[in-house]
Amino acid sequence: MQLFIPTLAAQFDLLTGAFGALAAVVVSFVAITAVASYYRFQHIVQMAEDTNPEDMGATPEEILRVQMARYLAGCARRNTSFSISLIRSVRPGVQVRMDDPLVNAVKKAARRGDITCVFDERTVALFTEAEPDDSVGILRRITGEVAEQCGDLLRVGIASYPGHGLSGKELTGVAIQGLEQTTAEDPIILPEIVNVDEDEEEEADAAAEETVSAEEADTGISEAAAFDFEDDEEVSGKWKDRRKNAMLDELTGVLKASAISAYMQRLMSEYRRKKQKAALFCVGVNNMEHIERIHGEDAADDILAGVSKVLQDNLRADDLIGRHEKHAFLVLSQCSLEEAEIIGKRISTLVQQTQIESGKKKLKTTITLGVAAYPDHGRNLHHLYTAGQKVLDHSRMNDIRAYAVYDPGIHDKVPSKPLRNIKSVQA
Repeated sequence: MQLFIPTLAAQFDLLTGAFGALAAVVVSFVAITAVASYYRFQHIVQMAEDTNPEDMGATPEEILRVQMARYLAGCARRNTSFSISLIRSVRPGVQVRMDDPLVNAVKKAARRGDITCVFDERTVALFTEAEPDDSVGILRRITGEVAEQCGDLLRVGIASYPGHGLSGKELTGVAIQGLEQTTAEDPIILPEIVNVDEDEEEEADAAAEETVSAEEADTGISEAAAFDFEDDEEVSGKWKDRRKNAMLDELTGVLKASAISAYMQRLMSEYRRKKQKAALFCVGVNNMEHIERIHGEDAADDILAGVSKVLQDNLRADDLIGRHEKHAFLVLSQCSLEEAEIIGKRISTLVQQTQIESGKKKLKTTITLGVAAYPDHGRNLHHLYTAGQKVLDHSRMNDIRAYAVYDPGIHDKVPSKPLRNIKSVQA
């Protein structure tokens, strides 16, 4: 018995060691495979910059998917918008290839970092990192330079991420639709951008995470093609359904929460360019939980709609108002800090004095405002929102129902609560 126990222990140690060695081999194999797959993906992407798809044993559609995945992943990391433009020549007998003068002219005219690839035998696809309003101007410049070099008359359909869609199939469908709408008088078409719902924003975040994973772990073109392209009629149908949705919040008549970022970023950029002062108001509607509990959800909706009407009736036409959170609004106004204080106090008083009808009842409420000004409290919308929201949260926590200006000594004690769709951008 004394001899048996050491022998069993030795066998157990030997077995454990064997499993450990096997596990180490498996882990090493997985790590090596992942690294090799990543570099293979990078090699495919690099080749696609200058090589015709057929020379790589691929189709234009497969290369387009790889480039789409790559560009979407990069812009998702940087929290930026991008456009896919389909550039088609009306020259008879044109044959688009990566070594074609037309493609070379587009690549030369495009900015560094823009991606060019073949879409079909007559069409070049161009990915550009740009806001929707800038995309048309960029393509006008590019097509003008291409026309000077090659003499080609071009038609362009543009789709913008995320405004036109959250996936490659949606974006491509919209770009095709824009291309089909072009004319000699209007050769560049960016279809109207309509809003995406907050649920779709969550889908976009998830899609971006999946894309990043696909880029890092892809083992070939077919697996990198994370964005399948549906039948054109189905894409067109989805796009028509999407266009039925308004940009405005149905209840309050102001911008939807998911549309705030694009519009306010654009307006903020204009203020900076013109060196105009601005203020962001974070407006919280008070007593909403009490109203819901006592008078019901319909009454709470009527209160929100009533407060929104006060804001719209008493702010200037060029002030931008958006729905924020469940019971709050954001207002971006071109004004100085001193003027913002006057506006804030006036709006607070007007809301407090307003009787809002809900059925047979007449209800009242108050608002709490936090304001941050440019350039006093920040250089971009993200900075202003972070500061203004701290003021609003501080006032709520201390039951302060009034107007207050951001004060770092007081309000920086409140944790930041960044809004998902207002990202940090360069000033």
